[in-house]
Amino acid sequence: LRTVKRNVADMNIAVTNLITREREVTTQGEEVKNEIHTQAQLIINLVQRSERQLVQQVDTAVQQKTQLLTKQREEAETILNQLKGCEEFVEQSLKVGSQQQVLREKQNMVQVMTTVNQDVNPVVFQPIEEANITFTRNQ
Repeated sequence: LRTVKRNVADMNIAVTNLITREREVTTQGEEVKNEIHTQAQLIINLVQRSERQLVQQVDTAVQQKTQLLTKQREEAETILNQLKGCEEFVEQSLKVGSQQQVLREKQNMVQVMTTVNQDVNPVVFQPIEEANITFTRNQ
């Protein structure tokens, strides 16, 4: 019977040790999971910060390019409107006016056409900026 009692006592100790070890393993597992989660959050935060910086750089590049193109377009539209106005003026004068009126207005028409045509240089109004914004992945 002593042997049985000793075995019972030893087995109680073994069970207690096993329960303690289970708790230790479970606790360690939870701690490791928390460390993994913390590190993942740090990495996610770094990636998000980098994303914001890259998006800001793209926004800045787009703004700079579109400002120049908008200015260029507005200047071209102004000249286009002047040309159309000149064209309408000349066509209207030729349609409505008598020969004497056309001859009287000829110098005025030539002056208007000369002034408007001086500003016309289609080469100047080719887009200055390239549409070359691209995303390059680091391999």
